Amino acid sequence: MAKTDRLIPVAAAVVMGMGMGIVPAMAGDPISAFTGHWRVAKVAVPDIGVQALADNDPSLMGKRLTFTSTRLAWDRTPSTGDVCEAPDFQPLERLPPDVQPELRKLGMRQPVAYAVHCQSGMWGPGRDPVIYRGAAGALALPWYDNAVMMLVREPT
Repeated sequence: MAKTDRLIPVAAAVVMGMGMGIVPAMAGDPISAFTGHWRVAKVAVPDIGVQALADNDPSLMGKRLTFTSTRLAWDRTPSTGDVCEAPDFQPLERLPPDVQPELRKLGMRQPVAYAVHCQSGMWGPGRDPVIYRGAAGALALPWYDNAVMMLVREPT
């Protein structure tokens, strides 16, 4: 059997799985994919219902965060006090359905989802939040009031 004969079924399975919301984790995706200085470049909120925030809400736009292997934190801690100590990123096999419309609004068609577990502290709404990583390296982060923020890496 030729190498290409083995690759075609694998590629087909990946494409079919993506259509069903199954997104394979990026192999060997190190913590360095998340570490660095980030800036909120876009904000998306649901199109239905009453929202406390708006798309590209000025209260979030331009805010900066720093992710390291030992800490996730806003550069200026907001009143919510969100700081995650000793974050552990675990890839998810499926995209949670709750923010997929907002991810599309941010231009993230097939992001990879990671659950974030904080050894101490908290990060965003809910327990073990999910961070999405897009193909171009941007991150999407669900936040309070149904907002989903797109983060872009700041140059060092």
